[in-house]
Amino acid sequence: MFFGFFADYIEFYQEKLSIFVFSGDYFINYIDQPGSLLVYLGKFLTTFYYYPVSGAAIISLIICLIIYMTSKIISTLSGRESIMLPLLFGTAFFILQTNYRYLLYNSLGVLLQLSFFFLTIRYMKGFFPVILFPFWYWITGGFGWLFAILYTIFLARESIRKEWPKIISLFALSFLFVYILKEFLIFQPLKTVMIFPISNEETGGQFRFFIPVIALAILLPFIGKLKISLPSRITRRGLSGKYFYPLLTISLITISSLLCFDKVQKEYFHSERLFYQGKYDELTEFITEHPTTNRLTIFLVNAALCERGKLNDMLFHYPQSSDGRSLFLKWEMLGEVLKRGGYFYYTTGMINEAHRWAYENMVMKEMTPEGLKILIKTEIINGNYKVAAKYILILKKTLFYRKEAHEYEKLLFDDKAVESHPELGAKRKEKIVQDFFSITDNPYVNLERLLLTDSLNRKAFDYRMAYLMLTENLKQLAANLNKLETLGFTKIPVHLEEAALVCKISDPAILSKLGNLQINPSTEARFNQFLQTFQLYGNNLKTAQPTLKQKFGDTFWYYAFYH
Repeated sequence: MFFGFFADYIEFYQEKLSIFVFSGDYFINYIDQPGSLLVYLGKFLTTFYYYPVSGAAIISLIICLIIYMTSKIISTLSGRESIMLPLLFGTAFFILQTNYRYLLYNSLGVLLQLSFFFLTIRYMKGFFPVILFPFWYWITGGFGWLFAILYTIFLARESIRKEWPKIISLFALSFLFVYILKEFLIFQPLKTVMIFPISNEETGGQFRFFIPVIALAILLPFIGKLKISLPSRITRRGLSGKYFYPLLTISLITISSLLCFDKVQKEYFHSERLFYQGKYDELTEFITEHPTTNRLTIFLVNAALCERGKLNDMLFHYPQSSDGRSLFLKWEMLGEVLKRGGYFYYTTGMINEAHRWAYENMVMKEMTPEGLKILIKTEIINGNYKVAAKYILILKKTLFYRKEAHEYEKLLFDDKAVESHPELGAKRKEKIVQDFFSITDNPYVNLERLLLTDSLNRKAFDYRMAYLMLTENLKQLAANLNKLETLGFTKIPVHLEEAALVCKISDPAILSKLGNLQINPSTEARFNQFLQTFQLYGNNLKTAQPTLKQKFGDTFWYYAFYH
C-alpha cells in the first residue's frame, strides 16, 4: 500500500532512470565484470515499475523474502523460530527502500546471499560451496563477500579445527579469482573489482545505515543464538502470536512510513510525470495547488507554459530565479540537469542542441526512456530517418514502450505524416534553419543567436522577454515591445503589460511602440491600485510587503520591488 499508492514516486524515478532492452547486445553489456548480472536482474525487475502497483508488489516481495530467509537461517542454526529479529531486519530494508535513489538490486543482492547461505548450510556438503563461490561472485559481485563471511563464521562456529581447510580454500580461491580478473580480464581498479556494484550513490547516500544492516546480516550466526523473551503477560495464553507480533509489524511499518514519506519528492516527480505525458495544463494547475521552490520543477513549468503560449501571462504565478536559471539550465555533467536541460532547446526550436543534451546524457550515464524518445523525435524532425529507425528499434525491444515505438515508426520516410503530426510537425516548422555552435554556460546567448537567425520564433521571443523581466532589463524590454504585433500577437501578455506600464513612468512614449495593440484597462487599474497601496504605507518597502504580496504577488511589479 505504501509503495503503490503513497510513495509511487520511487517507482517512477527508478523506472525512468534507465531502460531495459530485450536483446542479446544489451545482455552482453552486463557480463563484463562481477556483479553486472545482478544489476541486469535488478533492471529487469525495475522495468515493471512502469506500473506503480506492480513495482510495489516486487519491492514488498523482496523485503518479505528477506524476512523469511532471515527467519529460516536463524531457525536452522538455533533450532528455534525467531520473529522479532527478522521483523527488525525487514524494517531496516523497508526504510532503505523508501529512499527513491536506493536501487532494487541492493536488496536483491542481500536476499540472494541469504538464500545461498541457507541452501549451503541446509543441503550442500564438503567443498562444493567453496568451488561454487567464484561463479556466485561473478553473478553478485561485491555482495558475494557477505556470503563468504557468513559461511566462514558458520564454519568457525561449527568446528574451527575441522573446517579450517574450507575457510582457507574459500578465501585463497576467491582472491586468486579476483587477481586473475584484475590482471588479465577486466583491467579496473582493485576496489571496483572487489565491491562493484555496491556504492554510496546507488544506495541513496545511505551508506551509514546500509553498512550496519549488512553487518547485522553477517552476524546472524551469533545473533540467532540470542533469546529475546517477552513479558509473561504477553506470552500467556499465546497472545504473542495472536496480537503482539501482528501489532508490532503494523506499528513498525506505520512509523517507518510516516517518518520516511517525502511529500516534496512525491509532488516533484508527479510534476515531471505530467510534463513527460504532455499534460501541460494539468501540470500548471497542480503546481498552483502545490506551490514549490524546486528549481527543476519551475524549469519544467516554464517550458510547459511556453508550449501553451502562456509564459508571459503566468510567469510570476510561480517563484522565479532572478538570474534566469528557472528558465534554462546550465550544462552540468553530474546530477539531474543534463537529463532535463535539453527541454528548453526542444521547446524553442533548437532541435540539434536538444538532441545533443539527450545524446550526451546517454553517453555519460545510460539510455533512459525519455532520453531515447527525445533522440527519436529530434532525428525525425531533422529528417534523419535511418538514424531514427535505429533508436526506434531499441524502443521496440522494451516491454512497455513498444506502442510508442510503433507510432514513431509510422512517421519514418514520410514527410507529410511528420508535418501533419500535432507535435513533431509543429517542431519541424519551428526548427531553426541556420545552425550555430551553442554556448552551454550561457543559454541566453543561444537564445539571442536563435532570434538573429529566426526573428519570428515566437517561443524564443517569449523566453527572451521573460528573461529580460527576470533580470529587470527594462531598457531592452522596452526596445522589444514593438515586435509583438510583427510576431502575430493579438493581445499583449499580462506580464508584458505590467512591464510596459513600469517603462511608461520613465518613457511616456513607450506605449506608442505597441502599434495597434492596447493595454487592458483592468491592468492599468491594478497598477494604480498597486501604487496607491504602496503610498498608503508611506512608500516603505518592508511595511508594504505583506499587503502587496497578498494582492499583487503574481505580478511583475511585486517581483521588481522585492527581488
